[in-house]
Formats: sequence, structure tokens, C-alpha cells
Amino acid sequence: MKFIFALIISMLLGGNMLAQDNVYFLPKQSKEAKKEIASLINNAKSSIDIAMYNFSYKKFAKLLKKAKKRGVKVHLLYEKSDIKLKGLDAVQHANKVKLHTKLAIFDNQTVVFGSTNWTKESFNENLEFIYVTNNPNTVQKFTTFFQGVK
Repeated sequence: MKFIFALIISMLLGGNMLAQDNVYFLPKQSKEAKKEIASLINNAKSSIDIAMYNFSYKKFAKLLKKAKKRGVKVHLLYEKSDIKLKGLDAVQHANKVKLHTKLAIFDNQTVVFGSTNWTKESFNENLEFIYVTNNPNTVQKFTTFFQGVK
């Protein structure tokens, strides 16, 4: 079932099946999803771009601050947050249209998207999904989208 879901999403986004795709269904696969996102943050070399409706997961905020100290350009655009994002290039979305996106792009090579806000509740209490892909076509589409909402 997971493979079929990944295949459908990849085909809809114009993907090629040689790309690495992972799908996580929360809360059951919360631990694995958080581990992959943490790994992407920790291994980012040049940039992390995030557009997130609600960002309040402290562990990820700490990892993003460490990434910034390593020289990674971290851009976070959010609608609301219950934590201090000091030390990050974090900007609250101020547009007429609500930012409801849940998206992160790592080094312009990997994109993470889905229904999940990066909050403790979203990972542990909600029925959500997270899709991770390094498909170049998909990454380019999300990068273009991110540039348009900045």
C-alpha cells in the first residue's frame, strides 16, 4: 500500500521512479519520520528552506539553530509558532492568504511535505502523512513554489 501511494504521488508530480521516496504515516511511524527529518537537518550542507503553518517542535528548532551555526542558510516561513525562534532566519507570514503549507527543502535536493505541521502533537496524536523525495523534478517544483511564497 505504501509503495502504491508513493508511486501515485510521484506520478502526479511528474516523478521518476529512480528517485528515493519515503512515505510515513503518523502517529504509527512518527519515530521514523522524526529520525529522517533530523538526519536531513543534521546533514544539510548549504540550505534549509521551510514553509510551515505551525512550527513548534523544539527538537527541530534546536537542530536548525545548530545547522545555522555550521554555516547552513536556514529560512523558515511560518504562520504561527509557540516557541522562540531566535537565532534563525524565521519570518512570520504576513500575507492576505493563509500559509497552510507543510514543506521543507534541504540543499535544493530533497523535499519533505505532507499534512504534518512540525509540532509535537502532529507527530504523536494526529493521523498525518509525510512524504520525502529527492526526485529532481519534484524538488524543482517545490523550490519554485517556496520562492513564490517568500
